[in-house]
Amino acid sequence: MSQINDPKVAFAYLRPVCVLLTKEPTVTNVETLSEQLKDVHEGSLQQLQEYVLFPLRFALKVTGGKKEKLVQAVAEAVSYVLERTCVQSWDTLHDLFSELCSCLCSPTDPGKPADTSEELRSAMLRCLNALLHAAHGDIVFKLYEPMMLPELGAAISLLLILGEKDKSRDIQAAALKCLQSLILHCDCTQEHVVPSSDERCSVGGTMASFLPGITKALARIITGDLRQGHAVTVRAIKVWSRSVGLVMEDSQLQSRQSCKTPSSDLGRIRQLVVQRTPDWVKGTVEKLCVLLKRIISCTSAHQHWRVRLEMVELADYLLATCGQSLKECVGPLLEALVGAINDDEPRVRERCEVALRDVSQRNQSGTASKNLTDVLSENLHSLATSLPRLMRTSDDQKKLFVLNVFLGYLKVLGPLVSVVLNSAAHLDRISKALIQ
Repeated sequence: MSQINDPKVAFAYLRPVCVLLTKEPTVTNVETLSEQLKDVHEGSLQQLQEYVLFPLRFALKVTGGKKEKLVQAVAEAVSYVLERTCVQSWDTLHDLFSELCSCLCSPTDPGKPADTSEELRSAMLRCLNALLHAAHGDIVFKLYEPMMLPELGAAISLLLILGEKDKSRDIQAAALKCLQSLILHCDCTQEHVVPSSDERCSVGGTMASFLPGITKALARIITGDLRQGHAVTVRAIKVWSRSVGLVMEDSQLQSRQSCKTPSSDLGRIRQLVVQRTPDWVKGTVEKLCVLLKRIISCTSAHQHWRVRLEMVELADYLLATCGQSLKECVGPLLEALVGAINDDEPRVRERCEVALRDVSQRNQSGTASKNLTDVLSENLHSLATSLPRLMRTSDDQKKLFVLNVFLGYLKVLGPLVSVVLNSAAHLDRISKALIQ
């Protein structure tokens, strides 16, 4: 049977089951509607979107999220609609966002996820991700207005708890994927809304309120139990780097808009608004640098090549996006790149060579080039000093990483090595360490 392409015919076809579902919110009626939706063409479904969503959302409200099978069936049906249509009304986006988040959290303790089946949590996260992708044009940016800070904070906190503590790897990855969509950095093949520079600055300003919590929680996931699997770690690294890039982007922090005074109409919400002043940036960079060093030390010699590749992506992205604002982090970021130059995996080595070439090109002009060489030289100088101790006290994996980093510096600096390591004392220390 071909799909129904006429909205009037589609309405007549779906109306009886929509009316029945409103009167009797049962799993059977939701499943009947789901089956009939497959017979309707996407163009007609777009025109009937709100009409079809009404009985499904009504079923959620009536049950109060207590009947798991019904809630799961509703979430799957709503996902089906959202994955094939655009949400064009702010009220629909806002209401659905609130309803889905309330279904994900515990009714007795809204700060914690609900104790539901893995299947239900998975259906809810898929639905939330579909909603963020379906938001049409400008209305998605209303999610990031200061009035939304409490709701947005609750959603981010919930996703971070699921990403860190859920026993299912799939749920952890799905929660982090939602968070990635929420920071407007989804990497799926679907078309995404591209923010203008003003919109990006506005979103960055809002997300600044949550950056400390996001980066700390994600750092715990990245440096956590290896048994969680590489897919969760890779996703967490990606969200960490993109969150930092969104808030600490050089072009945003150089704009006056980043320090705009919040409106007095916000009442108590005003206390949640962060102004990205030079003092705030300085304090934030110090904390980020501590987290970054911890992340690099745990992942640079990770057993899975995709994790090592994502660390190269992180270093390249942050050096390109926030090289000025994250000056204190440039040393560790370069070390992460240099350490991957001799990676066993060709894909990591190749990506690293491209990244180092980009870094070098960005630093070709004037003092920037000198700064890059200075940072590399200082890093090598420091490593040469501590090499004997590291060879004595580290495990084999750490020793291998340190030697790879050392070899990487020699490769990147080339002839300049003779200027950096020009003292007999340094050469003596290096010789002893290598012989050891």
